Amino acid sequence: SYGFLVTSGRLTSATNDMLLALHLARSEAIKRGTRVTVCKTSNPGAPTPTCDQAADWHQGWLVFVDGGVRGMVDGGDAILQVYGDISAWASITTGGNYRRYVSYMPMGTSQGSSGLHNDTFEICVSGMRRDIIVNTVGRPRLRSGSC
Repeated sequence: SYGFLVTSGRLTSATNDMLLALHLARSEAIKRGTRVTVCKTSNPGAPTPTCDQAADWHQGWLVFVDGGVRGMVDGGDAILQVYGDISAWASITTGGNYRRYVSYMPMGTSQGSSGLHNDTFEICVSGMRRDIIVNTVGRPRLRSGSC
């Protein structure tokens, strides 16, 4: 039963971190009136982390004001938050739309790297799964399942 508590806690932590990143990106995009992006990174501990298309989401992700090239941290972009590597105990996968990044527009709508608005993050920890489903207007909701 202790193992279940550890697994459940890790799943909750990973889910909350991803939800927090999405909510932060959406609220900052509305507040600042510009695109704010969440992208995956392979170097979350670097002094200046960068987006990495080849990385997996569970290696880390970052939230940044995306004023230059879409989905890439440029010289003038401000990094708002960095989330560390959780690959030792969790996996995060998405459908094709959020494969590289998800951006939020000034109106609060989302847009993935393929140009579409909605997709799902699947977070798995030891057979337990939680999905973060982002709808076409950018609002996330949760669904539980198994891996």
